[in-house]
Amino acid sequence: MATSLARNVLSKSLRVRKGEDVVIEAWSESLPWAKPFVVEARKMGANPMLLYEDEESFWAALAAGNGKSTGRVGQHEWATLANSAAYVFFFGPSEWPRADDLPAKNRAGVAAYNREWYQRSAKVKVRGARMYLGRTSQLSADRWKLDLDAWRDELVRASLVPPADMNRMGKRIGTRMQKGKRVTVSHPNGTDLSFRLARTPVQLDDGLVDDADLKLGQNMAAIPGGVVGICVDPASPNGTVTGNHVTYPDSGPVRGTHWEFSDGHLTEQSYEAGGEPILKAYAKAPKNGRDRLGYFSIGLNPEITNLPQMEDQELGAVLLQLGNNTFRGGTVKSPFGVWMVVKGATVSIDGKPVVQDGRVV
Repeated sequence: MATSLARNVLSKSLRVRKGEDVVIEAWSESLPWAKPFVVEARKMGANPMLLYEDEESFWAALAAGNGKSTGRVGQHEWATLANSAAYVFFFGPSEWPRADDLPAKNRAGVAAYNREWYQRSAKVKVRGARMYLGRTSQLSADRWKLDLDAWRDELVRASLVPPADMNRMGKRIGTRMQKGKRVTVSHPNGTDLSFRLARTPVQLDDGLVDDADLKLGQNMAAIPGGVVGICVDPASPNGTVTGNHVTYPDSGPVRGTHWEFSDGHLTEQSYEAGGEPILKAYAKAPKNGRDRLGYFSIGLNPEITNLPQMEDQELGAVLLQLGNNTFRGGTVKSPFGVWMVVKGATVSIDGKPVVQDGRVV
């Protein structure tokens, strides 16, 4: 499966060509998945370079209070990025729950390079893939109450879906979103919500990096991919929505999310399980922005059923995000953010169905 994964990402997502320079970056847990990328890149006539981040060395630096040193990038690494055509990133750390045991001061600046890295990569038009397999480990599986092997198997299956298929479907739905004005979301579980769409760009994550993406500066594809979305006019939501899909913030699984809106403001929220950290974060956040619905999306990937922090990508699933949406091009500024997912919903844009009972139409 690792070989098939490498072939699919290199040839179909990144369209690597003979003679191109390709970087594969991996952490300890994902090294077995990264090695086949080196082999397949060579078979394609490309020039691979494998960068390795050691998990234990990383955590040792943080424990010793040297977290800021991990947030620096040297000129040699910037030069590598500037001279690469494609970049496969098994991002980590894989054992991210270990951060809970460290003081906040030890974690400060740990990824200070992040913003600059993405800005530079977009400027030089590197075609990149962010591999979610890099986030998997037994420790992270335990946090989310998952079977590690089953989690990884589903990630690989979802990563093998042809990106061109999701691109075609996503563009059709994205056109409806871009031209549409009002959305209604309904479900037999009592969900009956309406809102207007903001006039922001549609965001299509289809696992493909093509020329159009590069022109827009969207040079990094999430693998697996499969979601199309747009910002919500934050003053417009009215109604009730109940999530029936488990969601996976870093704090742990959340079930039974229920929100009620009136004139654009959240008036009620409850969670059947796992909601305590959310409610605490909401109470601490500034009032401005925390109660606004900021984003809405529809999933495109037919192989996703229960992938943490990719639950929005399940085919026909509807994501609704509360709080900050500035990173999506919106105007809601808040340190708070949380999401829910509804499966089996009916979604209409300006009265015409886009999803009917969970099926993309």
